[in-house]
Amino acid sequence: MRILIVVYVFPPEHAPAGVMMQELAEELAADGHEVTVLTGWPNHPKGRLFPGWKMRWLSLCNEGSYRLARVAHALGAKTGAFRRLWIYLTFALSSLLNGWRLGRQEVVVCLSTPMFGVWTTWLLAKIWRARHVRITFDVWPESIRNAGLIKENFVYRVVRFIDTLNCRWSDVITVLGEGMRQQLLDRNLPSESIRIIPFWIDANRIQPLDRDNSWRREQGIGPERFVALFAGTIGYASGAQMLADTAAELAGRTDVLFLVVGEGPVKLELEEAARKRKLGNMVFLPFQPEERLAEMQSAADVGLVTLLPHSGFSSVPSKVLGYMAAGRAVIASAPAETDTARLVQSAQCGLVTAVQDPLALARAIRELADNRARCAAFGANSRRHLLAHFSRETVVNRYREVILDSLAAARARKQGFSRP
Repeated sequence: MRILIVVYVFPPEHAPAGVMMQELAEELAADGHEVTVLTGWPNHPKGRLFPGWKMRWLSLCNEGSYRLARVAHALGAKTGAFRRLWIYLTFALSSLLNGWRLGRQEVVVCLSTPMFGVWTTWLLAKIWRARHVRITFDVWPESIRNAGLIKENFVYRVVRFIDTLNCRWSDVITVLGEGMRQQLLDRNLPSESIRIIPFWIDANRIQPLDRDNSWRREQGIGPERFVALFAGTIGYASGAQMLADTAAELAGRTDVLFLVVGEGPVKLELEEAARKRKLGNMVFLPFQPEERLAEMQSAADVGLVTLLPHSGFSSVPSKVLGYMAAGRAVIASAPAETDTARLVQSAQCGLVTAVQDPLALARAIRELADNRARCAAFGANSRRHLLAHFSRETVVNRYREVILDSLAAARARKQGFSRP
């Protein structure tokens, strides 16, 4: 079977979505399928081409068992809705113009840019009479509305209507949790086309290590410090703005350290807030190399998730799985009805606090810092639950079934129509 996976971000970018699509491509290719990944040029999250790279209209190469196609698109920081849409549009058009040159495909898997990207992948699928499988990690445009990047006005309603049409055009839509599924059902989309398939993580890539490891010592963090880690993209939807207030609340606890690892537009705000308030208990680091991720995650005692009041209903932060893979407790500042809060509670791997409440988050951190045994028990539950429900093998197999079942159904219908 010939399968095309269209994804906007891809390694060497650190975005978990790209890493997961790389692993999906590897698994499908290992099954004997002919897999092509179509993606852009590495620039996330700053919008600048990575050093040593030179953008071309189309670059084709073999990446082990699958083929990789990189296509040209606009670059720049996504500082506003229209700038963001322009970048998305150029990638979508480039994907269409370059995609048809790759030859006929039987299945098109879309994790492309919102709205425009789904148009072009659907159009390619129609041209090739292929199945169109849409992977949804954020319900859009609800996710950018919840992040405060767009108001619920006429433009928002038009974009939502268009995205609903895009969903109807897809043969299968996958979402991360029940909350996201319900948001699509609220658009009167057919329930049989929506499948819940969560994030996954390679449990061998990030494993629990000693908290007092070489990476932690290189950062000058002593074993006596209780480390609260926030790792990942620090964007507008992350809710990370509250971390400075939380750190200020715990400024008198010399044993507690806030470690913020990653990049994104909110990081500059946090660094400035920490500088102005002279918060010596906050340390900021860039994304870490792949080979140091397990050490970095294991250097923490607890991982932090900070959602905005409504963002948890339209997305699920992938950083949670990184914390769980390292066997660390999780504290989620999230509404109780969100998929993130449900995950933490069902796995019994940490605490859920009131959304965007720095005092409540500080109390939870203080509680686990004062009860290391309970914190360790939460961490053990994290790893156990991840291996049972979110391992690469478990979740990729569910994607494999969706893709193959979709194609089998299409072939069965085609054979039925062709009978005399």
